Amino acid sequence: MSRRILILAVIAGIWWMTQPGPAEPTPAPQPPGELDLAGAFAGETAADDAAIVAALAGELADCIEWDQMTADPVLTTGVALDQLRTRSREFRCDGRILGEQHPELARRVGDYLDGKLGNDGGPVTPEQLSKWVSCYREIERAAANAIR
Repeated sequence: MSRRILILAVIAGIWWMTQPGPAEPTPAPQPPGELDLAGAFAGETAADDAAIVAALAGELADCIEWDQMTADPVLTTGVALDQLRTRSREFRCDGRILGEQHPELARRVGDYLDGKLGNDGGPVTPEQLSKWVSCYREIERAAANAIR
């Protein structure tokens, strides 16, 4: 009898361990920010492209933050920052230009960046670099919210 109880206990334990836990709640969209990209992505690749933009913007912000912490930063001018964005987009998007596929995206993001950062290619201060990071975080948030 005790052997049967042990076997049943083992089976019950295995069954219990294989049961899915409580479902993880779906993350709520972040509150609206300064940039709204809802409707800026169109077509059958809209959701994928929005996810790419969100990931790329987050990665760019991470790169700028990391570069600031190095002994010899390379992102010290507006030109260097623009080259980082351009080359990263080429690598991440396999050469595609999402702004051509989604002109409203290009317009909104371009207007946002020009308004917040200007378009000076010269030297940037640590304060300006922080603004670049904040802007890319905002693009990341807006693109992520655009696909919800």
